[in-house]
Amino acid sequence: MFRIIRSLFRSVEHAVASDPEVRRFMLRHPRLVQFVRRRLTPDEKFGLYLTIGSAVTFFFIYVFFGVVIDLIGQKALSRADLRVINLLQIFRAPTFNEVMLFVTYLGQWQVVIAGLAVLSLLLLLMRRRHALFVLLMSVGLGEIFVWLAEQMLRRPRPPLQGALAPARGFSFPSGHSFIAVSFYGLLTYFLLRFVRGKLRKTVVLVAGTAIILAIGFSRIYLGVHWPSDVLASYAAGAAWLTILITSLEIRRKFNEMDRPKPMIKRPVVMALGAVLGLSWIFFAASFYWTHPLKTPAIIGGEDRIIAAADIPRRLFDDLPRTSESLTGAPIEPVNFVIVGTVEQVDRAFREADWLPTDPFVPDNIWRMILATVLNKPYPQGPGVPAFWDSRPNDLAYEQATWKRTIRERHHIHIWFTPYLSTSGQRVWFGTAHFDRGIKFKTAFVIPTHSIDPALDKEREKIRVDLTKTGLVAKEEDFQVVDPVLGKNPAGDMYFTDGKAAVIVLRDRP
Repeated sequence: MFRIIRSLFRSVEHAVASDPEVRRFMLRHPRLVQFVRRRLTPDEKFGLYLTIGSAVTFFFIYVFFGVVIDLIGQKALSRADLRVINLLQIFRAPTFNEVMLFVTYLGQWQVVIAGLAVLSLLLLLMRRRHALFVLLMSVGLGEIFVWLAEQMLRRPRPPLQGALAPARGFSFPSGHSFIAVSFYGLLTYFLLRFVRGKLRKTVVLVAGTAIILAIGFSRIYLGVHWPSDVLASYAAGAAWLTILITSLEIRRKFNEMDRPKPMIKRPVVMALGAVLGLSWIFFAASFYWTHPLKTPAIIGGEDRIIAAADIPRRLFDDLPRTSESLTGAPIEPVNFVIVGTVEQVDRAFREADWLPTDPFVPDNIWRMILATVLNKPYPQGPGVPAFWDSRPNDLAYEQATWKRTIRERHHIHIWFTPYLSTSGQRVWFGTAHFDRGIKFKTAFVIPTHSIDPALDKEREKIRVDLTKTGLVAKEEDFQVVDPVLGKNPAGDMYFTDGKAAVIVLRDRP
């Protein structure tokens, strides 16, 4: 690759130098020109290698401090943290929980130290003392950086009642994620230099990248780190890894003659590496078997009793009046207040020919994508979760139209609130809209439903459907917000008079 860069550099230098103005500038500032030429040529010890390494390092440092500033200023990224963690809890499943726990233990200090010992022994036998020194620095100085950053920012961890793994100390940055980049990234680099053949190198690169990304994701999935912790750690770890690899590349290119011969031959190194690698994996598995999943506690505050006469007048004294985007920006106002037990809510919607949506999990998402592409029905297709009070919806129902296609449906998101009526019925908030087609959102190039802007029309339909079941004891309107014309995250316009239908359910007489 550097041969191509060298050729391009010389071509550009020749073309630029032929310009009279540029030539005059070069004659006027010879030292500056010589400095730039040396920084951009691959043949200089501190030339192109150092320039590219420095540029990449400064980029990741910029990203790291961008996350820190966002965290301090409580901007969009940090506001999305809690919602992302709550959203990921939807995807939790017993088998996947176990997989994520094993992955997160790959970044545990005991497992990393064991891997460090294995790799250090191999480098020592290969007489790669400089590489061994860089490896020890990658972990040692990396841990010092993580500790200093934790002490400076002292960010609390997410609510650990719902965490699936033990965690102590402060949250920012994620030590597991930083070490995943610095240690496993350096291990990937060593393997890329050792193995031969494009296919093997590709497998090593993909596997190393997957392990690094999986460790960071596991910290969020298990509920022990905020997403911004992991992102900042990836940026800081990538900057540190770039510095280390740049130093190794410079030494490899310009100190080739000083490299001593290995103590053992290459086939022996491969065999010994396989044995030590399997021993390391066995140690990681043993650590995983002896440190099982933590049982999460049920997260939730105490129920608040509210008199029937105060519904809905007192509900919004301390509760949000609108749904939210991932970053917490207000979207559609609450246009349903339903009072009833979960059994009463489910019975009422089912008798009104509304079906509960399937869980928002990979299998159902894939099935929905196929139904969307093929324009086929999927009567209980999952919808993208909506947020209210930082939580994804607890219930969702939909009703197909006469077209019997997933592209068009009536849809409602429902959240439970902490309020219980004196009769023991739960108070639920909801937002409803009509999905009238599929569009591709240009920002992310993903399919999403386009909604009918008339939200009040959908509210009235649901009111009529539920009333026909005979399960409605009382219904009225309540002004939640002023009339509003807005836009949802998908870019669709909507308008509403700001009222909510308050529906009290009952059992069938």
